[in-house]
Amino acid sequence: MASFLPGPPGAADGDTLRRLKEAEERLRRAEERYMSLILGARHGIFRSSIIDGRFLDVNPAFVAMLGYDSAATVLSLNISALYRDIAVRKRILQEIHRSGRLDGLEVEWTRKDGSIATVRLSGQTVADQYGALTEFVVICEDVTERRQLEEHLRQMQKIEAVGQLAGGVAHNFNNLLTAMLGYTELLLTRHRSGIDREELEEIQKAGHRAGKLTHQLLAFSRKQVPVPRDVDVNQTVADLKNMLAGLIHQDIALTCRLSTTPAIVRIDPSALEQVLLNLVINARDAVSAGGHIGLEVSHAAASELSEQLPPGDCVRLRVRDNGTGLSAEAREHLFEPFFTTKEPGKGTGLGLASVYGIVRQSRGVISVESSIGAGTTFTLCWPAVQAAAGDRVAAPEGDTASPAETILLVEDDDTVRRVARLILAEQGYRVLEAATPSGASETFLRHADEIDLLVTGVGMRGMNGPALARRLVALRPRPGLRVLLISGQQAPAALHEAGAEPVKLLTRPFRSAELLSAVRDALGPQGVGKFS
Repeated sequence: MASFLPGPPGAADGDTLRRLKEAEERLRRAEERYMSLILGARHGIFRSSIIDGRFLDVNPAFVAMLGYDSAATVLSLNISALYRDIAVRKRILQEIHRSGRLDGLEVEWTRKDGSIATVRLSGQTVADQYGALTEFVVICEDVTERRQLEEHLRQMQKIEAVGQLAGGVAHNFNNLLTAMLGYTELLLTRHRSGIDREELEEIQKAGHRAGKLTHQLLAFSRKQVPVPRDVDVNQTVADLKNMLAGLIHQDIALTCRLSTTPAIVRIDPSALEQVLLNLVINARDAVSAGGHIGLEVSHAAASELSEQLPPGDCVRLRVRDNGTGLSAEAREHLFEPFFTTKEPGKGTGLGLASVYGIVRQSRGVISVESSIGAGTTFTLCWPAVQAAAGDRVAAPEGDTASPAETILLVEDDDTVRRVARLILAEQGYRVLEAATPSGASETFLRHADEIDLLVTGVGMRGMNGPALARRLVALRPRPGLRVLLISGQQAPAALHEAGAEPVKLLTRPFRSAELLSAVRDALGPQGVGKFS
């Protein structure tokens, strides 16, 4: 009778068991490697139900990206709760059912703390044993910081474009102002008295105010190389008051309280104006209707202000507002590039960073006092310098020019060249004109031995002023050429790029007295601006 009980395992059965154990071990290792890959991934990974949106599995990077403490908390959520715009979720479901995958689709999710994260989704569906699409496996890349940097770059490009436009407008306006002021001063000189003199003087005053505006536009466009000089903060605040009042709303009060004595610091004038503009604009955005912004200039001892300041007298500038104020966290990051408390699209986060850089570069310190609902006060301090006579230009006394002195005037703007020629000619100078660098070279070749001074614009088409001066030096049979440069900028970049040695520089728009004084300096015994 045959037995149906199994007998002892044979050799073949032993090989089968060994192979099964090896397969199980390989599967276990593969699962470990897979889990290690998922758990250690830099980007977030999740598995969710297509049917009801439940999270089925998440990795640590995904949990951290959303700002939660544990995977269990995230698994209790529904993916729909993350979307800032639920309509986007519906479009994603339509795409999943249509193609079965997502390729780099960007969405906005809300983190645990309420902040918005921009997330790039890539993944595909998983079907069950019956072929139905039930699950979705997705890799999530947090691109929030990248998109913010791109947005900041776009804002900076816009600012650069506006700056270039402002610089171009200021340059052309400077030329027109130079002609207007020049002809006005010529009329004032010719008519020492008369019924029209008062009106001419008002035109002259308006022209000088307009000239200050063009320098502010050039400072905004950053077409001026920083040149520190002794600047009275009192005077800067007073000069900017009307402009600042125009930048804020009519229902916000602006007050200026100046020091009773000169408050002179060593700083680039345009940089100081930029500091004031940025701080007042920031204050304006924080103040509501009926609010107040105050500027205050005073003196104080360095020991009372900051250990970072050298001992002695200091100038203190305060900008106060009674606006919304800043939190302690905001104050900690206030001067960092790209940090802003404003809504998206309303601030680049570069204004206060620029202010901080300017103040520190000019040996000053800046601090902020603020709290929510109590307004904000920025305090800026610099070492004070002794008041100096400044760069005031005295009007010429009588005819001090010699008819033997010949000037080559090179300027590509016709209005500037004509008025400069009239001012110089009326003082007795012999003036040779040229509208282009090539025309100047031709004129110079014919009169090289006669020319005592080259007066030329810095920025001209084809060749800048310093380069033209060096060309004419090479053409001159005897060494040395006295040069006076004219520019709409206090320290034009072309002057530095050309490697020009220190020369006399006259900025547009200029007064007749300033032009004549600069010419006398250049022709004087010391030979200011002499090329050789």
